[in-house]
Amino acid sequence: MRPRSLGFRTDLMVRRLAGSEISDHGDHIVVRSPLSPNFYWGNFLLLSATAAVHRADRWFEEFGRQFPNARHVAIGWDRRSQRALAALKPLQRLGLELETSLVMTAAAPLGPSPPASLMELRRLSASADWRALEALEIELWQQDGGGGPTHLDFLESRVAECRRLSQTGHAGYFGCFEAGRLVSSAGVVVGHRLGRFQNVQTAGDRRRRGLAGATVRMAAAFAQQQLGARQLVIVADPAGPAVSLYRRLGFQDTEKQIGLQLVRA
Repeated sequence: MRPRSLGFRTDLMVRRLAGSEISDHGDHIVVRSPLSPNFYWGNFLLLSATAAVHRADRWFEEFGRQFPNARHVAIGWDRRSQRALAALKPLQRLGLELETSLVMTAAAPLGPSPPASLMELRRLSASADWRALEALEIELWQQDGGGGPTHLDFLESRVAECRRLSQTGHAGYFGCFEAGRLVSSAGVVVGHRLGRFQNVQTAGDRRRRGLAGATVRMAAAFAQQQLGARQLVIVADPAGPAVSLYRRLGFQDTEKQIGLQLVRA
């Protein structure tokens, strides 16, 4: 199975570079991330565009067989539009929630935009930088209401993965610092000339100051000039505030990414 969706193609690219196990079963792919067992979209099924998605019991059972200890179900569908979403109704009746994301792309270099005064914008490298990224992730998680300890484990493993990808030369992560505090971040992973953005986020009390845009621009320049990316890919909530920012940066709407998820209590 060769994924058509640019969103899932770059998801799988990042998973391979991060050391995940990916197995092709013809009409579906199984993605397993042993170092991040609590990462829902690091442990999921990807159904082909022509898979019999209406056979909900089969896919629900297949997920359980592949991930017997998982506290979630995550199933992606390799379609690039929403025209056939009615076919997913049987899976939704089993409790899975439909999630659609907007895949956006840019080919031309993004123009420079320096951060506000008193801000330090640079690549993350030292141990203290990665601790700062973890602290920002936890801060944002708590602002969103927090959750159980498994999600905290996920955040810790995600930052550790970012560090490994950076150290092995597959990625660059950048941050905007204010008085030593990391207040905005953006990372980009590159493979096969594709640069996929990760961890684009800003502290709640520092938003709407141009920090995310400046950080994304620096990451984009690094991806293109240092890692040879020819196309930049970013995925966003189609109803979220980040979409307008990405459009201002030169990203264009390319396709929709379709997934279904269930988190068990």
